[in-house]
Amino acid sequence: MLITAHVRNILLDYWDPNSVRNVPKAKGEYDAYIGQILRDVSAGASEERLANYLLRIETEVLKQAGDRDRAMFVAQKLLANDQMTIELQDDED
Repeated sequence: MLITAHVRNILLDYWDPNSVRNVPKAKGEYDAYIGQILRDVSAGASEERLANYLLRIETEVLKQAGDRDRAMFVAQKLLANDQMTIELQDDED
């Protein structure tokens, strides 16, 4: 699905707390989180909600310090893409 690949790319290019973006075998490193991101975006989640989700993953799942600024930036990227919103709406029809 195109939208899943788009979110995967945003997570790898801008979030990537495990620093795996340049490891070809790790392309799907963050795929387990895409479903919740898509559900949240579809439900009209705020940047703050998406950022908090990413921070929870960083701190609770990946056991890292977390980077709030990075999480907010990625949340903005996820919400700013008009194509993503259009595709999510099309999926609901």
